[in-house]
Amino acid sequence: MVKCGNNISIFELYNQRPSILEIYFTGVYNCKADAKGRIMLPVSLRSQMTPMLNDGFFIKKSYYDECLELYPAAVWQSEVKKLDERLGSSRKDREFKRKFNDGLRKVEIDATGRLLIPKDIIGLVNIKKDVKLSPMDGHIEIWDLAMYNGDVDSTPEEREQLAYEVNYAEKPKKDVS
Repeated sequence: MVKCGNNISIFELYNQRPSILEIYFTGVYNCKADAKGRIMLPVSLRSQMTPMLNDGFFIKKSYYDECLELYPAAVWQSEVKKLDERLGSSRKDREFKRKFNDGLRKVEIDATGRLLIPKDIIGLVNIKKDVKLSPMDGHIEIWDLAMYNGDVDSTPEEREQLAYEVNYAEKPKKDVS
């Protein structure tokens, strides 16, 4: 066991850091992006990110949606490992990896709590001024507000059907009246 002062061992410090399996962000936030691509993160979200600030973050275009994805470095490293385990070096595998990693860049949050998104990355999903930050498992989706609202807008029937399709709810009952 290695001592690092104040009778705290390195192993104890390591155990205080959240595991990548424990990183789940909470809260959906409305923010503004300035002309330089900076987003002031809400205090409650910054406090969730505090344990990850030293390692930094990775940002990329979502493969599935018209948004950006912000990953803590440890979570991103886990994603890369999954890619490497599942995919080989065939032409299709390389094509998928290339598209999956579109826009990938390491980013940091500055001392005032701002996330600077490079302009070329913002342009990939047409983020304007109003932004929605939405948690998704171990990362945060960054949406243009209008695009987000269009994506989540649905009727109660559509939401019920979707919940059924992803095995989150029982099969919708047909109205017999």
